[in-house]
Amino acid sequence: MKAVLSMGWQVICFRAGPDALPYAPRLLLPLVALNLLISFALQTLGGDSNTDKPVVALSAMAMGAEALWLAFLLQRREWINRWVQSFMALVLVDTLITLMAAPLAMLLAQGGGVFITLAAMVQVVMTLWSLSARGFVYQHSLDIPRWKGVLLALVPLFIVMLLTLQFFPELIPAPPQGT
Repeated sequence: MKAVLSMGWQVICFRAGPDALPYAPRLLLPLVALNLLISFALQTLGGDSNTDKPVVALSAMAMGAEALWLAFLLQRREWINRWVQSFMALVLVDTLITLMAAPLAMLLAQGGGVFITLAAMVQVVMTLWSLSARGFVYQHSLDIPRWKGVLLALVPLFIVMLLTLQFFPELIPAPPQGT
């Protein structure tokens, strides 16, 4: 598992594509579980007293959308045999970027402070890095240009946004009442 996490670092640094990861279906479940555990831990450590927020459900929904979208794209090309390594790369990207952004997320959760603007800007950079790394995985998995990979990486994000609106409307702030 340690070697796979190390290879994940190579993926998010754009040094190795998903094909460099081992074909190890048995590692998918532990990687997904690790990702969900990290999401839960960050919610707990962030001092969020409102633990009924569906952080783990949203993370699971995002990984499910990513898994299905990737399977759909690979099946269309008849390259479904690339799915295990490609999905493993996407889970690693999400896990490692989440771990790197964790200190910033906790700073933002605390609210206030002189570094809040800087933390928010770094959070945007981390989000763009994550999107670019996902696009890199799609690029290598589907043998397409990077810009197409980035566009394809946006689709699961939009799917999760739509599902969030549908299943968790309480997470969307209400518009301000009259002025």
